[in-house]
Amino acid sequence: MIPTPDDPAQEPEELDASIVTAVEQETSRALGKETRQVLYAVLLVAAFMALAHFTPQLKAWIDDVQVWKKMVRDFGWGAHAIFMAACAAGVMLGVPRLPLCAAAGLVFGFGQGLLLSLVASTLGSYGVFVLSRHGFRRAAESRAARWPWLKKLLKKPSVLRVFWVRQLMVPGLVLNVLLGMTPVKHTRFLLGTLLGYLPLNVAFCLVGSGLGKGSLATTMTQLLGAMAVINIAAWLVYRVMKKQKNA
Repeated sequence: MIPTPDDPAQEPEELDASIVTAVEQETSRALGKETRQVLYAVLLVAAFMALAHFTPQLKAWIDDVQVWKKMVRDFGWGAHAIFMAACAAGVMLGVPRLPLCAAAGLVFGFGQGLLLSLVASTLGSYGVFVLSRHGFRRAAESRAARWPWLKKLLKKPSVLRVFWVRQLMVPGLVLNVLLGMTPVKHTRFLLGTLLGYLPLNVAFCLVGSGLGKGSLATTMTQLLGAMAVINIAAWLVYRVMKKQKNA
């Protein structure tokens, strides 16, 4: 079915000047905080791994990590299913997803960890989204009062707006409930959420995967990659913001 111009989930509403200003300020603040989060994680892991590679006692920890990862591989797809279920349930309950992404990268490696954490966190968010359309909303509405511009921004959400708000420092549980109260289609919610989660999931999976690598050079390469990803993501979000501002 081709969306028509009257489709309320297709055409985002034009924002007034006060809302635009508030959203721009929140976006800038959020991107700065996200960049600092990744930077702190990168510096912490880099310092620990550099110390570990030159300290026999800590070097043994790296060897232990490799043993744990082998145990997970030997367990097979059951380990992946258990992690996905736990991660999705955690996101539904409001557990921050970024430590879960780092854990996925550490245990499963970057590729599998990214796929598992991305699918699980998206499904967990979708679960709350579906529940909110059946009345699970009061607590989130009261918390959303801290961001008076948010409900206006999400009144007619497009995929780009869902992607955009996922970059803001608003609890995911609140966003999931508020989006469930809008006319946004399920497919747009899922696609916007998947794309919105991708940048930080990539960055933290890289950081987590770098923790415990046998090669210090590999660790440092992944940590630099995490910083590159978050900076590229910040540039993309600013592009989205400008496009939505002029929508």
